[in-house]
Amino acid sequence: MCPSRASLDKVKIAEPANCEWVKAHRNAVIAGASGAGKSWLACALGVAACNAFCSVRYARMPEMLDEITVSKDEEWLKSKKRYTKCDVPIADDWLLEKIGGDQARELLEIVESRLRTGSLIICSQFSPAGWHAKLGEGAIADAVIDRIVYRSDVIHIEGDESMRKRIG
Repeated sequence: MCPSRASLDKVKIAEPANCEWVKAHRNAVIAGASGAGKSWLACALGVAACNAFCSVRYARMPEMLDEITVSKDEEWLKSKKRYTKCDVPIADDWLLEKIGGDQARELLEIVESRLRTGSLIICSQFSPAGWHAKLGEGAIADAVIDRIVYRSDVIHIEGDESMRKRIG
């Protein structure tokens, strides 16, 4: 395979496709450069979860944060339940930019609610080591990262050329 092309460990990808990680309430963190295929892989895992009769919800993190940090009324509660009640929410564009305290607090509530009852797929341009600076320096950042990373399988997509360029 050409060094400029993304590479994935086929064994590491085949294992999550069987959805045992969902039954075990584990998370999948997919990290890599912009255009590497993180969203595509997350959606493929989401389709596999749907085929295993799991509920899946895809959202870009900026949109999800907008939805769950509105004023706390009935609509807010419904929005929050969309992420806490489904089996596998997919959070794409995870922490592209620093988030505020209210957003971090709501994010912690969602992550906490999934801790022993569900899974989560996260697509990020940054490895978990880089999340702390985006979540803030406090205990909430520590709690979010701990609850996600502790129960996660990390898939790093190597490569410096956009998937769109390779297949286009």
